Amino acid sequence: MNKTSKVLGLALAMGLMSTPLVFAKYTEGPVSGGGTIKGKVSFKGDQPGPTEFKLAQWPQAEFCGKFDAVDGIRKRQDIRVKDGGLGDVVVYIEEIKSGKPFEKTEAKFVSDGCRFLVAEGEGPSRKVTVILNAKKSGKKPTIKVLNMDADPSDPKTASGILHNPHGYEVKGVLTKTTFNKPVPNKDQEITLKIKKTWFKKKESFLLIECDQHNYMNVWAIPARNPYYAVVNDDGTFSIGDVPPGKYTLKAFHPKLRFQTMEVTVAGGAETEANFEYAAK
Repeated sequence: MNKTSKVLGLALAMGLMSTPLVFAKYTEGPVSGGGTIKGKVSFKGDQPGPTEFKLAQWPQAEFCGKFDAVDGIRKRQDIRVKDGGLGDVVVYIEEIKSGKPFEKTEAKFVSDGCRFLVAEGEGPSRKVTVILNAKKSGKKPTIKVLNMDADPSDPKTASGILHNPHGYEVKGVLTKTTFNKPVPNKDQEITLKIKKTWFKKKESFLLIECDQHNYMNVWAIPARNPYYAVVNDDGTFSIGDVPPGKYTLKAFHPKLRFQTMEVTVAGGAETEANFEYAAK
C-alpha cells in the first residue's frame, strides 16, 4: 500500500468513527390519502387431523387431560380451516418507513388448562399474535405471561401448577433462547422486556414452549411497524391507512410458515391480496 492510499484509508476510518451509526426506525405520524389491503388466506384441500400428544409422558397428566383431550391424548388442531379459509395467520408489511401509530406495545399470554394461549381479547387467534421488534419499532415492547392453572384435588399443585415459559427465536431450522422463566403459582404473572438484540433477521419469529409440558406452544411475529393483521377464523383480513407505495406483504402460519407477495397500494383505494396454503 502506497503513502497516498494509507492517508485516504486513515481519513475514511476516522470519518466512520466520527459519524454516528443510524439505525432506521419506524416513524409514527398522520397518514393522508392512505389505502387498504384486503384479502383472504385460503387452504387448499381438506383440514388435516389434529396433532396428538400422550399426556402420560409429562407431569400432571390427569389434570391436563381435562382439556382438549380424550383418554389421555391431547388433540391440538394446528391447522384450522373454515369456509376454505385458514385461521391462525398473521399478515404484515415487512418494511415501511413511516405511517400510522402503533396501537399497543404489549403482548399478553396465559397458561390455561395446560395450554399456552394468546390472552382473551387480544385478537381473533388464541394461537398466534404479534409482538414488536424492539429495535426496528423504536418502542419498548413487553411480553406478559399469566399462569391460570392449579389443581385443588392435589395438595402438591393446589396453589399452582408449575409452567416454565421458554421463549425461542426461530429462524428456519435454527432456534435460540430469548427467555426462560418459571411461573409456579396460580395467578402469578411475569413481565419480560423484548430486547433490541432479538429478532434481527427477517422471517424470524417467537415460539413459547413450556419446559414442563412440551405440547404447550404459542407463537408470535415480531412486527417492525403497525401494518399487520391477525386473520379472522375464515382467513379474511384488512390492513388500513397504508401510505401509497409498493410493499412486500408476508403471511405467517406457525406450522405452514411464510408466504410472500409484492403489492402496490394506491391512495384511497383497496388493494386485494390473497394467499393460499396447502398441507406439507
